[in-house]
Amino acid sequence: MPVALFDLDGTLTDPKVGIVSCIKNGLEAVGVTTEGHGDLSRYIGPPLQESFADLGVPSGQIADAIAAYRERFVTHGMFENEVYPGIVDMLGRFRDAGWVLGVATSKPELFAVRILMHFELAEWFSAVAGATLDGERRTKADVVGHALTLVDRSPNSSVVMVGDRSHDVLGARAHGLHTIGVTYGYGGLDELMAADAWQLATTPAEVADLLL
Repeated sequence: MPVALFDLDGTLTDPKVGIVSCIKNGLEAVGVTTEGHGDLSRYIGPPLQESFADLGVPSGQIADAIAAYRERFVTHGMFENEVYPGIVDMLGRFRDAGWVLGVATSKPELFAVRILMHFELAEWFSAVAGATLDGERRTKADVVGHALTLVDRSPNSSVVMVGDRSHDVLGARAHGLHTIGVTYGYGGLDELMAADAWQLATTPAEVADLLL
């Protein structure tokens, strides 16, 4: 059976309100101003370690910034989120066609599972792969590799990644997988084209159209 791995943030759900608020909480905790950084939504998707480093947090304080981010994320941020319109219909089309579905996200796996359950999406996926809280499994390539060990597939099954950022494209390519880049998320058309995404989709329905 063919397999589709989906990114979470910016692909299945729109987490902008929660993630941006939590990034600000992390920066404030270590005394780094948000001024001059523009729209923080561009940090939706990449690992937190990379995002806080790019935002000017000193290497010795990144762990503290992440801890402050997660403190707010656990109590509020993860549910300041919404499922993109058309996602459930798209997942239903894949299931009806006999596809195996999984999630591969840079978000810690524990949080990803809670979000999917909260928004009643967990039932669609046979496997959920995410980062570890200790940072040992952090890059998208690491996460995709972990997902491939979890999904129920035959040795000859075709596998495709669906995501909104260049990290999704590059992480999947590290395992020889094609990626459908979704332009309704946070990477945008230019980023996905620069990463050489295999196909582009402007809506969840288009993702299903391309693969089914």
